Amino acid sequence: MIQIVSKYRKIEEYLINLIRNNRLKPGDKLPTEFELMSKFNVSRETVRKAIRRLVVEGLVYRKPGVGTFVSEERKNRLIGICVQQITSYIFPYIVLGAEDEAFNNGYKLLLGNGFEDPSKERQILIDWKNSGIKGMIIDPVCSALQRSNRELIKRFVEEGLKIVLINSDLEIDGTSVVVLDDFYGGQKAAEVFYENGHKRVAVLYKSTHLPSILRAQGFVHKGKELGFEKIYERSFHPSEFTGIPIDHAHELLSLPPSERPTGVFCYNDVTALQFYMVAKRYGLGVPDDLSLIGFDDAPIGDFRWQLSTFSHPKEEMGRKAVEILLKMLNGEISDIKHMIKPEFIMRKSVSKFKGDDNNV
Repeated sequence: MIQIVSKYRKIEEYLINLIRNNRLKPGDKLPTEFELMSKFNVSRETVRKAIRRLVVEGLVYRKPGVGTFVSEERKNRLIGICVQQITSYIFPYIVLGAEDEAFNNGYKLLLGNGFEDPSKERQILIDWKNSGIKGMIIDPVCSALQRSNRELIKRFVEEGLKIVLINSDLEIDGTSVVVLDDFYGGQKAAEVFYENGHKRVAVLYKSTHLPSILRAQGFVHKGKELGFEKIYERSFHPSEFTGIPIDHAHELLSLPPSERPTGVFCYNDVTALQFYMVAKRYGLGVPDDLSLIGFDDAPIGDFRWQLSTFSHPKEEMGRKAVEILLKMLNGEISDIKHMIKPEFIMRKSVSKFKGDDNNV
């Protein structure tokens, strides 16, 4: 399997180099399938897989019964969007918004799934760059870590590629960004707990993700300013989809009632859901014994309609990113920072603190 993948990519890169070096010009016919099979000692299906990728990327086109040719119009109308986890949570909605905006402007969208893995994200971005794509939208994986692909993205920008970052601002000159005011969100969560009389609070966040860290920083900063009796900070490194927040929830909720936090801010709704599940195991009611605030207003079943959270304009973010990218490609702007202020949504998971006598 690994050998086949390696061979079709070699064929793809070989043909791309021929086109880029003008050894194959617009309108020229590509080598035949038989010639490529002989040159690379591969099967017909391997050759066809390499060529199909070039067709999708707009570099070549087929004439049935005649052959495959280099596209006459080298300025393809293809852009890419790479998100952290394309199949779950808020990410499909971001993609939907981006695809709709791209379609309405005559562009096609390539989808990339980073799988929360910088190495996989890196390979996707390099493949897209090699294919001749001129514009990308990236929700960077591990944006708070040195192992993020910041340097790769920076190099791409220096080479003339137009890039819009979403959710995380890596502070790279020449990139545009569409982000939420995450620090404000954390501050607002602290204010909500304070207004409801909570004195011991906690924040649970992901240490690999810039928005998560900013939300936690805003919460702690405001909490200290407001004078909370105790602020518990708990961070985790692996994906929240592994269930790792459950361990932190057990640790915090097993504290004596006089020490246990009565208000918990979770950096996203999936984390809040896991905290809620552990609270039920301890016989704690939400919000009677424990107030919870999440973030993203994510589509996570019935719990969504109970959880106090912050809005995340998912589809709007996708649309705005495409709108900005197209302006960059057309030379209308070079870079821009678009920040969206999240709205707090008060539902049923926050209530007034009733005192330690009732917190059992």
